[in-house]
Amino acid sequence: MSDEQMNRFEGMLTQLISMVGHIQKSVDTLKEDMIEIKADMAAIKADRTMKKTEMSLIKTEMPYIKETKEKQQHAEVMGKLELLRMDQEITWAKTVENERNIERLTRQLSNN
Repeated sequence: MSDEQMNRFEGMLTQLISMVGHIQKSVDTLKEDMIEIKADMAAIKADRTMKKTEMSLIKTEMPYIKETKEKQQHAEVMGKLELLRMDQEITWAKTVENERNIERLTRQLSNN
């Protein structure tokens, strides 16, 4: 083998080693990217599972919240009805008292 052929052969080997080095860097970068993607996917799955759990909890609590609101509204209506009943009792008591007073006045006027 001549020196020229040896130099060419050596140049090609150097070029191949350089190409393999670049390919190795690319493979290492891809491996790192894949590890990050897998970590992101695991985080997404965990978040999705957590959201499903939260939704399930919300669905479980909805009837309780609805029942609580209905009880609160019922208590409010009952309170208003109680106020109306008390107002009616006061009105009737005053009406009876006024009727008595009118009857007394009418008797006094007819006696005079």
